[in-house]
This record gives sequence, structure tokens and C-alpha cells, in this order.
Amino acid sequence: MTSPNDLTLEHLYNIRSYEPRTDGHISISSVCNYLQDIASRHADSLGFGLRDLRQNGHFWVLARLHVMMDRMPEFGEQVSVRTWPSENERLVALRDFLIHDTDTLIGRATSSWATINVETHRPDKPDSVLNKRFIPKRDHSIVFPSKAVTRLKQGEHTVEIMARKADTDINGHVNNVKYIEYCMEAVPLEWDNAHRCMGLDIQFRTESFAGETYQASCTLGKPDNNMDTFTHSLTRLSDNRETVRMKTWWKPA
Repeated sequence: MTSPNDLTLEHLYNIRSYEPRTDGHISISSVCNYLQDIASRHADSLGFGLRDLRQNGHFWVLARLHVMMDRMPEFGEQVSVRTWPSENERLVALRDFLIHDTDTLIGRATSSWATINVETHRPDKPDSVLNKRFIPKRDHSIVFPSKAVTRLKQGEHTVEIMARKADTDINGHVNNVKYIEYCMEAVPLEWDNAHRCMGLDIQFRTESFAGETYQASCTLGKPDNNMDTFTHSLTRLSDNRETVRMKTWWKPA
């Protein structure tokens, strides 16, 4: 349901049988898929979606995403996601989200998006790209916990991963959520089986493509907000370039 008065969109998602982990709850990457989907739907309805930006030589790139969940829904449940553009800053457009089950708020998220010039592959100001659409400054559902995600200099756990063709999006780049999944591969299996990721803060630093190989690394960090944390990095091996930085929050399963 789109509300033209407050630039808000709400959409329902059914938890599908292939989404839950072995504990019956969906993963944080499934939540991020919902956020990516509704952001695309809403941008289309507001006149600055994928096709609209292509007409003036631009495309959207997710620059940063912060998600915190109070609980993870299970198979058979239905969740409602609400989103709204919250403001345009100098080089990014901000978008926020609220996630509800049938009667309770269970998650919050905020995100920043860049409008990338097809020719220069550099960001142009959103105000100039979005046909001078006025985006009012609105309250954020949650704020980024820091100015930037902390860099992991050396990981305690590492694994190599190659991007598949199936991992790419409509722009030919590796999909945002796939980066999250790549980073999670470095988390020790014993830890992953005994815990549930309840939040993340991920910063995307460069685009990449199918066939490229990465090293995913992570290290257990200091507890934060009464949860355990990991610091993650994803490095492209061909040029040793940092592709992603991420912090995750975990609770016992």
C-alpha cells in the first residue's frame, strides 16, 4: 500500500519454506532481501526507480545498510515492511524501514544509496539525478552506529569464495545480499549453529562481478548492546581491494 501524502510504502512478505535456517528462523540475509525488494518497488512508484535512472544515465548502488532485529520470524509467518525516503544528503539518498509481524514491531533498518553515473562510475548528487524531486527530511527508524564501519585489519577466521553468475543483479554486479552471505561464510560453523545473527551494519566499498574471488574474514569482537559481535571484511584477491566492511550482532539461538 502506497501513501502519496507521506511517501510511504508498506508491503507484506510470507516466510517461504526455503528461507528458514535449521533452527526454523529466517536469516538476516532474508530480511535484507525484503528490504532490497521494497526499496526497489517504492522507488519505481515514486518515479526514480531502475528504469527512470537509466534514462538519464545513472543507476542505484546501496552504499550502507544497518539492520537490527528484536526477533527473527519463522516459516509460516507473515511480516509487514514499511519504508520511506528520509532525506537526501550531499552524495547519498537515505531510506528507512520498519518491520512488523502480525501485531508487533520486530525490526528497524536505515540505509544510504548513491546515484552512480554510468559513464564516470562516480556518484552524482541525488538532488540533481532525481529530477529535482523534493524529499522531505523525516525521522529515522534507527541511526548508523558510527560514521563508518570499523576496518578489520586481520581476520581470525578466513575462507575463499568465488562469485557465481547467479549472484549478480540486473546491473551485472554482485548483488548486495550476496556480499552479506559471503561474509557470513567465514563465521565458524559451531558458532553459527549455536547463535542467531540479529543485526548488521555493512558498508559497500566497490563493485565486483561474477568470476571474481574473495577472501572473507571475521573476528569475534567486544560485546555491544548485550550481544556478541563479529567484525568482517571481504577482500578481492585479484587486486587486494577491500570490497565490504561489516559488523554483526548475535544472540544465542
